[in-house]
Order: sequence, then C-alpha cells, then structure tokens
Amino acid sequence: MGTPERSQPSSDCCSGLDQCCEITLEDFARLLGTTADDVTEDCRELIAKTDFRYRILTGVERDQVMLRVLKTVDSGSLSVVGPGRKDVWEKGWSENLRNFANSNYDLNELVPKFVKRDEVIRLNANYVKPSNPDFETSFVTVLRTYLFKKYLSDASSVYEFGCGAGLNLVALAGLYPEKKLYGLDWSTASCDVINKIAETRNVDLSGILFDMFSPDYGLKIENCSAVFTSGAMEQLGKNYEPFLQFLLEKRFSICINIETIYELYDEDSLFDYLAARYHERRGYLQGYLVRLRQLEAKGRIEIIKIQKMFGGLYHDAYSYIVWKPKT
Repeated sequence: MGTPERSQPSSDCCSGLDQCCEITLEDFARLLGTTADDVTEDCRELIAKTDFRYRILTGVERDQVMLRVLKTVDSGSLSVVGPGRKDVWEKGWSENLRNFANSNYDLNELVPKFVKRDEVIRLNANYVKPSNPDFETSFVTVLRTYLFKKYLSDASSVYEFGCGAGLNLVALAGLYPEKKLYGLDWSTASCDVINKIAETRNVDLSGILFDMFSPDYGLKIENCSAVFTSGAMEQLGKNYEPFLQFLLEKRFSICINIETIYELYDEDSLFDYLAARYHERRGYLQGYLVRLRQLEAKGRIEIIKIQKMFGGLYHDAYSYIVWKPKT
C-alpha cells in the first residue's frame, strides 16, 4: 500500500541534457539534513525508481518566475488563513471524497487540488523546472517515508492532526500495518474520507473531528504515541498556542511538524524574501519555532531536528521540526 505514482517525464524540461540536473541519494540526504548511510532502503528504492531530474531556471526565465510571484503577492487577491475558511476546506475535501468514491476508491483522487502538477519548484535556493510533472508529490513521498521510518518506529499509535485527504496515513499504514492510526480534522468530509480509506483498504484507521483552533482536551492520546502535522499548522497563523498547549498537556513520545516555517527564511536573500512576503500575505504559521525554542530553554521540550527543505512555487511548504515533551 502506498501513494499514487504518476512519473511520466515532461517532454520539454530536460531536452538540453547539459542543463539537466538530478537529485541523487546524496542530494536527498543533504536536503533531509542527514547522511546517505542514514537513508533507509525504502527511501533508496523510491529515489531509484522516480524521475527526479530538473532544470535550474536562470536569466529571463528566473526573472519571469520572480515577477509572477511578486505580482501574486501584490495582487490583493490572496486569501488569508483562519477559522473563517472552514467551509472552503469542507468543500475541498468533499470534492476529493466524491471523486474517490466515483473512481472505485482510486488513491490518485485523494491528491489535494492545491498541489499543482507540472509547476515550478523551489529547490536549493533556485527556481527549478522538474521533468516529472508530479515532482512535488514524489519528493514528499520520500520525505515522509524517511521521517516515518526514522522517528515513528517505536510509536504504538500515531495521530495526524489536520489530516485532510489522508494520504499521509495511507503511506504510514503501508510502512506500519500493525499500528493504530488516527486522522483528525475539523472537516466532516475529511473524517469521512479517513473512515472510507479504513473500510476499503482494511487498515486500522479512524477519523475523528477535531478543531485545532479550539482543541478538545477530552481527546485521549495513548501513551507511547506519536503525533504529526503536515501543512496543517500553517493554517493556524499566529494562533497556534491553543493547539500547542493541548499537545503539552498530553503524554505522547514525539511530534513531527512538516510545515512552512517562517523563521527559516533568509530575508537577506531575494529568493527567500519573496517567500516570506507570500507567507505573510497568506497569514501562515508564524512564531511557532520561536515558541518551541522558548519551551526548550525552559526545559519543557527537546527539539530533536529543525530542517529547511523545499517548496512549491511560492514558499517552502515542506520544512520540518521534530520535538518531544520532557516529563
């Protein structure tokens, strides 16, 4: 059991082989903040079978991309995250649910609509044009496989908060079929997707309604469990404290946040400066890393890893933080 694979190369990306680069095992290790020896066999197989070629955009092409980003940031048309957008997410996951059911439960129909195929990517401080139109999805597959294998092997159960269409949990079930998995989201449609996955894929998975803006302290998190988020805390903006306090009250073993982390942008770089401005205009997660460092200084948590990663056209959505509470 795994995630959808759609890796047919684009015809125009790497037509000039002298301009074509490829992410190797060593490149992935560096991006993940580790060594090649630490990359598991699961990840090695994914890297070997997937088209990770790309072309670095320079000159006029790079300028055009930056202008596109800047015009978007200044357009005044960007929506701002927050509790008022719950109906938007309900509508989006409902669409995924309908398509999933109508396709005889094809996992490809669970890929979120906001993940754009054949799009420019932010990688190694460059805008790049991938050969594989599903480069972003493929890269995330390697990323989460690495994190899940490295940090979640000892967890008896795993809770994903803001689980959306559930593809992370599908991947997790494929790696650890013996674990009890929970998908939590404020969208009823999302919970319905999770429960339908459990039914059709025969995995130990439950969907639970949960609002990260107003956490339900009655939710029990089992001892020796792990929690993670992926692109969910970004929606909290500066209002992350209620959810963080909820987590601090619970007895879990480890937390993984795969998120856009505002504090990791280098605003002396034009490349990162544009992403930071986009981040601000959307009202994405801000102050969370600073707060975690404060908690670590007070001896309440231990930060295990902070790693800036890669992103889509506008910002780095896939950086990650790994931390655990101290008893």
